[in-house]
Amino acid sequence: MLKKGPLFYILFILFTILAPATLTHALPEFRGVWIDVRSIPNTRDGIEAMVKELASAHFNAILVESFYLGKTIYPSDFLAQQGLTSQMEVYEQTNLDPLAAFIESAHSYNMQVHAWFDMFYVGLNQPGELLEKFPAWQSIQRDGTVGYTQGKNHFYWACPLHQGVKEFYIGLLIEVLQNYDLDGIHLDYLRFPDTTIADTCYAQEHREHFLSQYGVDPIAIDPFTQPDVYRLWNSYRAQSVTGLLAEINTRVHQIKPDIILSVAVQPRGMPIELNPGFLQNWPFWTENHYLDVLIPMTYSSRVNEMKGLTYWVNTFLLGNLPAFAGIQAFNLPDIKNLSQMVEFSRLAQFQGSVIFAYPYLNSEILDSLKQGPFQEKAEAPSRKYLNSLVPVEKVQVVQYSHPNPRTIKAQLIHEVIQVDGLLHEKSWEKADFQNEFSLITGEGLASSQTTVACLFSPTYLYIMFQVDDSPEQNRKITIYQKDGPVFYDDSVEVFIDPWFSSSFYYHLSLNSIGTQYDSFSRSGPSWNANWEVAIQEKTNGWTVEIAIPFSKLEIQTPQPGDQWKINFNRTDIILGEFSGWSPTPGTFHAPSFFGILEFVK
Repeated sequence: MLKKGPLFYILFILFTILAPATLTHALPEFRGVWIDVRSIPNTRDGIEAMVKELASAHFNAILVESFYLGKTIYPSDFLAQQGLTSQMEVYEQTNLDPLAAFIESAHSYNMQVHAWFDMFYVGLNQPGELLEKFPAWQSIQRDGTVGYTQGKNHFYWACPLHQGVKEFYIGLLIEVLQNYDLDGIHLDYLRFPDTTIADTCYAQEHREHFLSQYGVDPIAIDPFTQPDVYRLWNSYRAQSVTGLLAEINTRVHQIKPDIILSVAVQPRGMPIELNPGFLQNWPFWTENHYLDVLIPMTYSSRVNEMKGLTYWVNTFLLGNLPAFAGIQAFNLPDIKNLSQMVEFSRLAQFQGSVIFAYPYLNSEILDSLKQGPFQEKAEAPSRKYLNSLVPVEKVQVVQYSHPNPRTIKAQLIHEVIQVDGLLHEKSWEKADFQNEFSLITGEGLASSQTTVACLFSPTYLYIMFQVDDSPEQNRKITIYQKDGPVFYDDSVEVFIDPWFSSSFYYHLSLNSIGTQYDSFSRSGPSWNANWEVAIQEKTNGWTVEIAIPFSKLEIQTPQPGDQWKINFNRTDIILGEFSGWSPTPGTFHAPSFFGILEFVK
């Protein structure tokens, strides 16, 4: 696998126009599906029928959720020795070993079985048996609470900084490899929670250890005034995950050299940033071959957004490791989208795809796959084959920013700006208007362009967008409530990093009727800027005028000569295009790739 540039994606467009609808694959190709616990039948006949159904649709691999919320679907002597329930009650009561049944049935169809382990996420709305037995393993929030609330649910995680957690998972995986003829081990939730929701692992023992190493209590770190120390704290936590994966890789391959070790990762986020994201340094994992296959969760219901996420992954994967694309099968506007995403995973030179998840694979979707990308049967790749694709030496060096970032000027004004979308003030006439928005898929400039400009006063940052579209275009408008997902409509977005941190940023978005969304990368949409916006329709598009009060950005009013990092983005639903002023690979949320806003007199 080699790094893909813009030329690759141009070739993709030509391919989709000229190539036939389906391809015959002579090489091995992974065609997997995640089977969650709730979908696993509680009878052997039910499991055999499920496997037969998938085999008839030309799937060749299944990822069976085998460890969920601290319990296994199979009888585990290891868990019993820890004083824990040896098997999920629903299967123990029926004397069924689902993992063994899946292996026996799938192997009869020459299908691979990968045991899927949910790692650090162990409790839903209650700590669960594992944390009740080992309360020291609990992941403690920065505010001292245990677990975190998201929506209507409360989630509990084990903290990977604890040595006991590391020993537990290694023991659990060793046992399953020794007892079952598995083709693969698949690790999920090998990460921290999303830090906009939860900032974890602040137990007293971890704080004291970090204090002894670096002379500061993590609780006392201010990431804005102590960025270098905060990077150390993020690295310290991330290393606990990396270290565990490295040891798992060594131990499982000692037991079974041919086992395929894969990890599901969040493709978004930058490992080098102050904003710790999920603390999954997967580019480093792939560079050091701590796993056999990366499975990035390139989930989207929109084909071009999924294409963007694969572009993001390839930007940092750099051919160091094979990858299977994680593909979303739910909330699809058209079932054809699933087949298109499978086809694109091939063009992105992934070695296969895994569909999330079995409950969404109705007969219509299965038929569309069999008649389309899965028309021909294919053998699932072995570990030996996957390893043969990995270069002996690293292909390229990862680049996390633009060597020559775009710059846009904001001129200081004293004229009063009326936020009405008309841009009738003379100050706008002298503004630095810029366009040439690039597609996040790496395919060049957007076909429907956008123009931006900025001004500033002692009180406000002013931003304008001139959005081009065709007169007959029917824009998508579905969100009418503040802080709803307006970015799923025709919309524009602004990303502002006043600290030049390449990590933290404010995110403001609005759809074509002015419904607003705002958030902060450290706290999510609970942040509110009370910004003004006005929209005016024009002959071929719409104009946006925005006023953002500096008082809401928690930073001093900028002075001429100051610089911030910034980006402007647009979503064009009709054309399926996602574009930006400063090119970002695959996602808008890439602050180290933002451009520069320069304040001038």
